[in-house]
Amino acid sequence: MAVRPTCFDTAVIGAGPAGCAAALALARAGQAVLLLEQAALPRYKTCGGGVLARAFKLLPPIAESVVECSFNSVALNFPDHNLHFVATRPRPLVYMTMRADLDCLLARSAQAAGVQLIESCRVQRIHVQAQAVEIVSDRERYRAKFVLAADGVHSVTAKAAGWPDLPVLAPALEYEVYPAAGEDFARLSQRPRFDFNRIDAGYAWVFPKRGHLSAGILSTQRVCPELRTKLAEYLRELGLERSGKTERHGSLIPLAPRRGPLARGRVLLAGDAAGLVDPITAEGISHAILSGQLAAAALTEGRLDVAEVGPRYQALLEQHILGELRAARFLARLLYHHPCIRNCAFRLRGQQLCDFVTQVIMGETGYREALKQPANYFKFLARRSLRPKSFQPHG
Repeated sequence: MAVRPTCFDTAVIGAGPAGCAAALALARAGQAVLLLEQAALPRYKTCGGGVLARAFKLLPPIAESVVECSFNSVALNFPDHNLHFVATRPRPLVYMTMRADLDCLLARSAQAAGVQLIESCRVQRIHVQAQAVEIVSDRERYRAKFVLAADGVHSVTAKAAGWPDLPVLAPALEYEVYPAAGEDFARLSQRPRFDFNRIDAGYAWVFPKRGHLSAGILSTQRVCPELRTKLAEYLRELGLERSGKTERHGSLIPLAPRRGPLARGRVLLAGDAAGLVDPITAEGISHAILSGQLAAAALTEGRLDVAEVGPRYQALLEQHILGELRAARFLARLLYHHPCIRNCAFRLRGQQLCDFVTQVIMGETGYREALKQPANYFKFLARRSLRPKSFQPHG
């Protein structure tokens, strides 16, 4: 049996995609890694469970074993405008998983690589010292040269290290629907779907799984008291009000990073704890995995030197994630907060817009690239948004 180090090289807090990706990469680089998870694995995680192609290619090959189904096409609908689009690719666009299974698999993979995994361990506070960080949990105390906070939107670690609250949080509500009638599942299991104009500044969705449906709704407005009512209306419209067993779960989705650098001395933030979620799709797994891998690269390349690691991590985030998120937030404002412009744009160029988002989902291009192109549809949208009073779309 391996002897636990008195001081780990890195302690990772949170065994989601960000934490597991970092822990696995660090262990493979030869570091002594501690991975703390507050729950016993597997544990339920409120999430649609759709892993986009750009995220799936970052996962270890063993992730195939927890894929319930995959889809080469996705539907985007504006039912009240009779607009319906389907984006299709030769390879899967999205892989459907249950997050309990995916996270457990990733944590066990990290453990098999030499990570010290401790479950049912709730971190209460941390103390950053000159040469290490002391982590106080409800079980015992641990020490590590660095801490990577990957403990989600309510990150205790980020608060303890002095970061302000996440600036933008989107409420989401999801049902796991187990249809009583086989025709309901057959009708809605052909492809994932996203439905706009079902709620202000948001969308509704249905993700088919192996034997049930994940159906939900979100709003990019921080306060949305009608979320439950709108989801009930959506389920009725889909004919799912007569379905059998349902399980309802709520969550908050961060749509902007925490303010300031995402590394402070010996503490780094990744994934939802850092606020690294795509504000257009509200999908966070892609940037969670990537930010965990970038944190591992910074810790390894910086040789655990506190003067090197933070700046290196921030530079990698800027290069691969933060610039993309700034471009995405600009486009998300048009998508969610200028509905007349959005609806007109999809009437005029809906399939092109869907195809572009498909390219982003596949990891073939990014939002920054779209804004750089001199004469594309996003330039058209931006010009229109600057003069909303003079713009009167038809219909």
